[in-house]
Amino acid sequence: MTNEHGNTIKVIEHIILRNYWEYYIVEAADEDGIVFALVVGDYTELGYVSMDEITPYIMTRTTDMDEIMPAPMWSWCTDRHDFDQSYNAEAELY
Repeated sequence: MTNEHGNTIKVIEHIILRNYWEYYIVEAADEDGIVFALVVGDYTELGYVSMDEITPYIMTRTTDMDEIMPAPMWSWCTDRHDFDQSYNAEAELY
């Protein structure tokens, strides 16, 4: 996905919880089950999330991004070049 500021992230999984918060996972879980994700809830922000904490509340999850809409204020990249740009998501926390 890309946003109006030109930041690009590669979403590898999408999760919706029972409270309708959405998690656009951009980094696979580490050995402690921590993932890096764009979280759309009360606010939209990038950050680390414990899969152990959210797993009991998952309603849906998919790795097929053709099935879902992009996050608010983001759009799906249409050009392979968009994926090849280097982007440090951790430096862009908001």
